[in-house]
Amino acid sequence: MSVTAALTALVACSSFCPLTATAADFLSSGTDFQPPASDDQSQQPSVEFQMTPDQLYGQNQVDNTQDSIDNSNVDVSHQFHLHESSEWPFPQKIDNHIGQISGVSISKDNLVYIFHRGDREWNQTTFFQNNVFREKNKGPISEQVVVVLDPKNGSVIKRWGSHRFYMPHGITVDHENNVWLTDVALHQVFKFDHNSGNVLMTFGTAFEPGTDSNQFCKPTSVAVTTSGEFFVADGYCNSRIIKYSADGQILLQWGRSTLVTGEMLVPPYQLWIPHALTLAEDKELICVADRENSRVLCFNINNGTFKFEINPPLFQRLFSVAYSPVADGLFYVLNDKNMDIVTETIAQGIVINATSLEVIGQFHPKNNEFLRPHDMAVSPDGTSVYVVELIRSHVRKFVIDSDIKNKFINQSNDSFKFSLDDIILNKYNVLENCPGLRENSGKQILVIMLIIAVGLFFTAAIFVTVLIYTRTKSLGVMKTMVTVKDNSISTIVG
Repeated sequence: MSVTAALTALVACSSFCPLTATAADFLSSGTDFQPPASDDQSQQPSVEFQMTPDQLYGQNQVDNTQDSIDNSNVDVSHQFHLHESSEWPFPQKIDNHIGQISGVSISKDNLVYIFHRGDREWNQTTFFQNNVFREKNKGPISEQVVVVLDPKNGSVIKRWGSHRFYMPHGITVDHENNVWLTDVALHQVFKFDHNSGNVLMTFGTAFEPGTDSNQFCKPTSVAVTTSGEFFVADGYCNSRIIKYSADGQILLQWGRSTLVTGEMLVPPYQLWIPHALTLAEDKELICVADRENSRVLCFNINNGTFKFEINPPLFQRLFSVAYSPVADGLFYVLNDKNMDIVTETIAQGIVINATSLEVIGQFHPKNNEFLRPHDMAVSPDGTSVYVVELIRSHVRKFVIDSDIKNKFINQSNDSFKFSLDDIILNKYNVLENCPGLRENSGKQILVIMLIIAVGLFFTAAIFVTVLIYTRTKSLGVMKTMVTVKDNSISTIVG
């Protein structure tokens, strides 16, 4: 790596800014199958939200809004293409012990984790109107609800999690291979050790939905940073996002239920079932699939400030969003059909360029579409995408076409073969371990140009200094020689 690139890396890695807090209120109902029937607050649990009005409404600011990109007339089917893996043994049920698969996540060593519901199904009778679980008397699910699969052939490596959960929803495997799970019946979030299966942390009160800082109401998803801080999407009722420190202290929270209907523009802090979270740490973003508002919202990872919205016309109900830093950033969005609206849109995966926010690809099963797709995950190297279907209990694996992989993925992973033009044009993720630089390409180019200018200035200054010193020293030597010569002549003459 050149001196200039090294200087760029040193300057780019900067500290995070301090955190502020806002909060959310309002409850709504909902299931995995249909949008909430109403937002009737009279049916919700009477729990007082313990934050001041200033904390509730005063501290989040909209930093930047971008018009959604209209891709309705653009053929994107072959720009960034994925196909189902021929080596993957599914789509089919893994075995008869697998129920509705609600979540999928990939570990750092590329193992595939799924979270399923065994013999339980979520339907319109599963919860009371106040979001309390109706079927507590059935006891916990007897099956092992966490299943670990081999990424090459789909064989089962490990199972665990029996007699603990009532209605599984989200699963996340963090950078230390800890497993985070959400249960919408328990209204709780758990952190598990992946080796022992022991609970490391528990958040929320079992079977008690609520809105205060110590309770959840049907939490859906967790996202964990490399530093250990984590975000919880809470979820079907509270429609808020909460950020925690690594030791479980609340740092900030934002969001509330959507209060507008029809064709009105929905503000960025009004959510309608934040269903899945994903982190783009290289861009300092936390993004959420706002399911019933048919959009992806991205916020600053440090202070919750709104950054931008992704909302092309082909979006319907968004069940999941995943991010990969390869090729300078890609969002994968899982789009299901809105059953109440007749549309040509199919249930499919959509690929979004994280810089331009344009749709660059679509993918779905061969000659078909997904049936109730519920979650998705991307492999660490960015070459594989996994999608789970709720009803059929299928785990599908998609791989990026070889020409796309060679053009984008392989090049972006080669951090030492680049030119100055490549750095300036942002083709390669040269500083993939320094997230502060790449918030946007304009800042990157400016920083690089400034560093180059400073480097050239100091190089020139050093050169001039050395030149002056050398010339001065040479003149001094010559003067000494002349003096000695004169003295010698004087001695001879005298």
